[in-house]
Amino acid sequence: MGVLETVYMVCLVGGLIYTLISLIFGDTISDMLGQLQLPVVEPIVLVSGLTAFGGAGYLLSRFTSLSWLVVLLLAIAIGGGLAVAAFFVWVKPMSKAEHSTGYSMNQLGGKLGEVNTTIPADGLGEVLLPMISGTTYHMAASLEQQTIQQGTRVVVVEVRDHVLYVTPFHNEWEKEMKEHV
Repeated sequence: MGVLETVYMVCLVGGLIYTLISLIFGDTISDMLGQLQLPVVEPIVLVSGLTAFGGAGYLLSRFTSLSWLVVLLLAIAIGGGLAVAAFFVWVKPMSKAEHSTGYSMNQLGGKLGEVNTTIPADGLGEVLLPMISGTTYHMAASLEQQTIQQGTRVVVVEVRDHVLYVTPFHNEWEKEMKEHV
């Protein structure tokens, strides 16, 4: 086995060992390496590129009659290509997906909810809002300073100081259905 075949094998076996360790220890290693904030150092990008480099280099050197330089260049191209693909297929979409279930209070404007605890004219009550990740309860006040009874559907008009200012939601279609029943 030549020097380059040894390098290829080390990269291939090292990538496989890293994969097994990351399966056992979860995200601990990824979190530690992820603090560097460089896309090239993302564990999945780095390991997939090195593993593909090692595998491609080993297979090409063992089963083709290409020169060592051509094998090395092809292995680098294959490893780099897979690393770039890993970044755009896994890392970049997942970085956006991680934040999709969270929300900011300022994003609650326009949401429909239901009064869980009656909102007095000059005080606070509680509103239940359905969200993507489940339901959430928030303190609420009446925008028009009118009492809003428990069970009333409301719409969030604005958010100030972590308090939702709501108004009853009157849907014309719902009114017509109640009149016909």
